[in-house]
Amino acid sequence: MEKKIIIIGAGIAGLSAGCYARMNGYETEIYEMHDKPGGLCTSWQRNGYIIDGCLHWLTGSSPVSSFHKFWMELGAIQGRSMLYQKQFYRYTGTNGRTLIIYNNANQLEAHLKEISPQDSPTIELLCRLIRRFSKFNIPVDKPYELYNFFDIIRLLFKLAPFYRDMSFCNSITIGEFARRFKDPLLREVFPIILSNEDYPLLSLVVTLGSLHAGDGGFPQGGSLEFARAIERRYLDLGGKIFYRSRVDRILEEEGSATGIHLTDGRVIKGDYIISAADLRTTLFEMLGGRHIDPKHNELFQSCKLCPSMVQVSFGVNMDLSNQPECIGELFPAPFLKEWKADWALIRNYCFDKTLAPPDKSVVVAGFSTADYAYWEKLAADKQSYQAEKEKIAAAFAEELERRYPGFKSAIEVTDVFTPVTYARYTGNWKGTFMTWIIPPNRAKQFQIIPKKVPGLDNFWLSGMWVQPPGGVPTGVMTSRQIIQMICRRDKRRFQTSIPQG
Repeated sequence: MEKKIIIIGAGIAGLSAGCYARMNGYETEIYEMHDKPGGLCTSWQRNGYIIDGCLHWLTGSSPVSSFHKFWMELGAIQGRSMLYQKQFYRYTGTNGRTLIIYNNANQLEAHLKEISPQDSPTIELLCRLIRRFSKFNIPVDKPYELYNFFDIIRLLFKLAPFYRDMSFCNSITIGEFARRFKDPLLREVFPIILSNEDYPLLSLVVTLGSLHAGDGGFPQGGSLEFARAIERRYLDLGGKIFYRSRVDRILEEEGSATGIHLTDGRVIKGDYIISAADLRTTLFEMLGGRHIDPKHNELFQSCKLCPSMVQVSFGVNMDLSNQPECIGELFPAPFLKEWKADWALIRNYCFDKTLAPPDKSVVVAGFSTADYAYWEKLAADKQSYQAEKEKIAAAFAEELERRYPGFKSAIEVTDVFTPVTYARYTGNWKGTFMTWIIPPNRAKQFQIIPKKVPGLDNFWLSGMWVQPPGGVPTGVMTSRQIIQMICRRDKRRFQTSIPQG
């Protein structure tokens, strides 16, 4: 008789856990509070326009990445075009000058030196690191929890050529490195390339390194279609999904997880439970705060959470395919003063023709906000909440009118979501779309986040919360690792397969 694994959440982590469990002969059921798959990896339709809420680039879109085989195993990219851009972002600084982050490190180096010859030594260091880490593939095929002595030796041998550069990049934040530049444009742009200057420099050079290597494409059709491909793979493998099924409690007996309790009163029993849901909700609500690992507690107590976003999306009756695709705008004075938004990101999705009707465009603009408490309080008053969203949408429409004359009169769809929207649809704590920002001086402490909790057997935590700072690939990696650990426990040989088509 097959053992049964219950999975909480049908985001990328939950769907991946289900797929790998089915590949290894386990009965599986996924319970999801929403009415569709993907979690944060989602899109939505508005009057013929598809608005994307997640993927900007996909690590593993190309075979050069070690993550590529995961997407193949999950059936996510077969038959799907990957769209690649030459520029990561084009930034306009407060003084009106433009800086382009090219995906190619050689082109980026030449461009940066043209902007600031005086910064040549720092530019050369940065681009050398990007080229260096374009050849680095994170070892992801086996969980560290299952490493033996020989695995450790092989890992050290693999990392040896990168050790010196990796140590340097893990010892300094992006913001600290940016302050080495003398040119004011470089100093103000580099801290916001990944939206937060507190990430270690390694995050930036690995990201730009993967783009330099030819990875990081956008899956045509957008995030929800990407998630639905994994859902289809899971269902084809014989898995079951129950939507509109919110879990409020994890059941336990004699120190073992035995099932889940749903808000509608249903009780579902299983041999193993995997939570691919929000970590705080899982630990403090579903488990009632009874099983808290000291490392998890330390994350909540002292680590900075990635701020959420306000995103304004427009469907416009304009063909903007001849305009830059990814723009960062820094403002001389704060844009939307009460939000202290001194920079914003603008993304023109014309590179994917499937997201808008012919000769029309989807443009998405947004800015970071860490003030979740304000948004939560504002949302309690629907009229005030709606007025604030309309105010922000109007401000961005004015900004885009300045950039694209005629934009305002061409608007056919306006859609605004806030940190409260993120929280309502995904359950993520404070509406964050990533997780922890681990500073360099604490990187070793949180190199491995426990996927288990003390005093509770047969239970695992999966998803981006246990693999900071997060992102779609971490959901797959952690879930695949958990199924490997369950297989080891049950003395099964972990196996995978790649569907055709």
